[in-house]
Order: sequence, then C-alpha cells, then structure tokens
Amino acid sequence: MFCLADVALMRFTSLKEWLNWQQTLHSQKIELGLERIAEVANTMGVTKPQYKTIVVAGTNGKGSIVSALESIYHQGGYRVGAYTSPHLIHYNERIRVQQQNTEDEVLCNAFDIVDRTRGDTSLSYFEFGTLAAMQIFSESNLDVAIYEVGLGGRLDAVNILDSDLAFVSSIGIDHVQWLGPTRESIGYEKAGVFRANHVAVCGDINPPSSLINYANELGTNLLVKNKDFSYQKLNCKTWSFNSKKMSWDNLPMPSLYGDVQLGNVATALMGVVCMDEILPVTRESIDHGLTNINLPGRFQRIQGPCEIILDVAHNVDSAKVLVKNLNELEPVTKTIAVFAVLADKDISGIIECVGEEFDEWHISQLKSERMLGKEKLKEQIESYCNECLVYTHESISAAYKAVKNKVDESMRIVVFGSFLTVAEALSQEV
Repeated sequence: MFCLADVALMRFTSLKEWLNWQQTLHSQKIELGLERIAEVANTMGVTKPQYKTIVVAGTNGKGSIVSALESIYHQGGYRVGAYTSPHLIHYNERIRVQQQNTEDEVLCNAFDIVDRTRGDTSLSYFEFGTLAAMQIFSESNLDVAIYEVGLGGRLDAVNILDSDLAFVSSIGIDHVQWLGPTRESIGYEKAGVFRANHVAVCGDINPPSSLINYANELGTNLLVKNKDFSYQKLNCKTWSFNSKKMSWDNLPMPSLYGDVQLGNVATALMGVVCMDEILPVTRESIDHGLTNINLPGRFQRIQGPCEIILDVAHNVDSAKVLVKNLNELEPVTKTIAVFAVLADKDISGIIECVGEEFDEWHISQLKSERMLGKEKLKEQIESYCNECLVYTHESISAAYKAVKNKVDESMRIVVFGSFLTVAEALSQEV
C-alpha cells in the first residue's frame, strides 16, 4: 500500500495540469477492458478494500441511486465515499467523502500515486480517475463506498472491484458502438457487475433475458422491481415501499422530481434492505436521507427571469422522462429549449420525443471531439418540424444568456442534452 509520505516530487502540481495530461496519455479516449487497470490497482493494493463496496451500473438512473444511497448512509452515521461521472462544473465532484467534493491537493496526491505505480502502463482518463478514487477511499477510513459504472459494466474500470452489492438501474439503448445495438446485448454488458453468491438489484421492470440468464448462470440473487420489491405513491407528499423482508409506509417524497426518480429511489431502498445486516439504518435516517438527496442537473428547477429547468436528458429514454415531467407542470405562455448533444446519440429519436414541447430552440455545438455541428443539428430539428424557430449560437453560454434576456416570468426555459450542455449553463448560475 502506498501512502502520501512516499510521494516526492510530482509530475504536476495543479489539478488542471494533471487532467489535461491525462487526456493525452492514452491512445483511445474510451477503451473497455480490465487488464491494464487491474494490474496497476493490484500493485497499489486497493482491490480488496476494508470498507463495503456498492457498484451501480445502468443506462439511466445511476446517479440518482448513488446519491440516494450516499444520502441515506450519511444520515445513518456512516463514513461514505461516492464516485460518479461525469462531473458538471468541477472534476472534484466525481470523488466525494462525507458528501464533500475532494480537494485539489488530495486529488493531485492520488494521481501522483497512480502515476508512479503504473510504470509504462497506459491508462485512459477514466481509468486514472477510478484508481484515484480507490486510493482516496483507501485513506479515508470509510464504512462504505458507492461506485458508479462509467460505461457498460463487464469491461468497465469499476468492475475490477468485487462488490458486496450490485445495481443495474435500467436498460436502454445508448453507447451502441461499445455495448451493442439491442437491449439484450446491452443487458449482458451491464450484468457483468454481478457476482456469484451475492445480491444484485435491478430497477428495470422488464429486464432483458440476457441479464436474467447471466445472473442465473452465475448464481447471483437477482431482485427485480415490481417482482421482488415495489413502491406506491400515496399522495403528493408520501409514498410506500414494499419488499418481502422489509416495508415502509408514509415515506417522505425524495428531493428529486418525478415518478421515474421515485422508482430510482425505491431501487436504492431495496439495496438498503439487502445490506441491513451489515449497514443497518433507522427509519429516521431513511426519511432524512430521502429529503436531502443532492443531484444537480436532473430536472433541476431554478428561478431566474422565469422558471429554468436543467436536465441531462441525452438519450431517448431520458427524453421521454423529461417530456412527462414537463407535462406535469403548470402551463406557460412559451417554452424555450437550450440544447446541444453529442454526435453519437440518437439525435432524431430525442428530437422526435421532445419536439412538440418547445416553441423555440436555441442551439450550439459542444467543446468535445464527439460534438455535432450546430448547422447539422439545426437541420435535424427543422426536418422534424418545418415551422420550428431554431436559432444557432456560438456556444451554449451565449445561447443561455440570449434566452434569459428575452423571456418574462410567464415563460419557461429548458436546458437539456449532454452533461456538457447543462454544465455550461449551470456554470453561469454558481
């Protein structure tokens, strides 16, 4: 095990320098596979932690489950670590201890340990961050760490850990170039986080047979929503959770908006039930945990010149949820979209889902190698709706500023698409 006392002169002294260098270190931005990272992690001594480990995979809802578990266990008096990606404003958001973002100095020290350990092994940006999280958590005297899977599951860097509990939040069509084009192929990849003779929780009410078969062949005790656990909205303020082992009535609504989020939180609660013998929590801790979940960018409602909604809806399933949530709100005189998305998404599918919700579109392109040009995006929007008003801008920041300057309180602004889209707008609010 390495410690900070072993650290001499670092390669870099600032977090920005470390992150810029990491993005150039590996030949591919995304490379699935565990051999390289496992070798480095084993040398670092972080693959068999003393704390309990929870891994969360899935298409949509991963961040919600991680944040719900993080909040409940924190309220329960445990020392909790959480690793999520991507971040919205600051990289430090990705690695949290006791719900606090990691400081630059701590990140730099962890990166230095990873760098010294890896030797000639090339690591991707995500692999570097995952190893840094494991290093930081190993030094933090944790009771439990919750890791969000970055992409897929079977070959994702997080999967070098043998978790005590695994989740698959949902199965949708996304990242098809890495995970395959069907729910069956994607389900198989997500199920790769399951472990023999351990429990796994699935928040998808109709999981693909590939995921179920994987669990059966491995000997995983798979618990599925609406089969092994369920929830019911009782009124606008309370709901109930039911499972064979434990049930709760009159739970407070979580601080996440929408019925889909209630389903995500119910999935997290099933995990809490599964871990009850080793990480017990009181009903009071659950209540306080539900009402203190902090997850920016998921139908986040803020006030400006009018109501502003920020949502990282970047695939068809999350776009459908966005529409459902919008339709539950009070009507407004005009709804204006601020939108940008990466080129490898199902852009026509997203536009078709949400197109009728907006009176105007204000679009740009993102600062990413996977960006979609704004003129091409404009063509796709206009091909769906010939009468749509579509305005292009030099950046999302410029689009957001322009829209805020033209609205009144009777209107609504919806910023959605990539995490990068929401981040650029949200950075103007902090």
